[in-house]
Amino acid sequence: MTERLKGKFGLLKKVAVKVEDPDEYLGPDDPRCQPKKEDDPIEFSTPGNDPRFQQQNQTLRCYVSYSDFYQCEHILGEGAEACQWFKRVFTSICPMAWVERWDEYRLEQRMPWFKHGVFPDAPYGKRG
Repeated sequence: MTERLKGKFGLLKKVAVKVEDPDEYLGPDDPRCQPKKEDDPIEFSTPGNDPRFQQQNQTLRCYVSYSDFYQCEHILGEGAEACQWFKRVFTSICPMAWVERWDEYRLEQRMPWFKHGVFPDAPYGKRG
């Protein structure tokens, strides 16, 4: 179907294309094909306030939460529920590029806590 329209720059041609075959990659179960329900709540969560970091710049909080998560896992064991709060904080406020770089450094034992060859077991505030 074509129409001719008079536009600002002269005659324009309007073309409409009707697709007979559905997209082979989009099946009926694909969420992009489903209508969105407006009554479905969207859940947002933020890490909340931490009295140790009162400034707007949360860079230090990001790094300390990352460090505290791995220190907590070292002390309480991998997958400890108490450590998950630190993980939620650093995954929500840290740029993923930083976390990926720190993960590389941690695996190569280049993080500051490997300076003396062991992970510090002292609680926050009592570190050397």
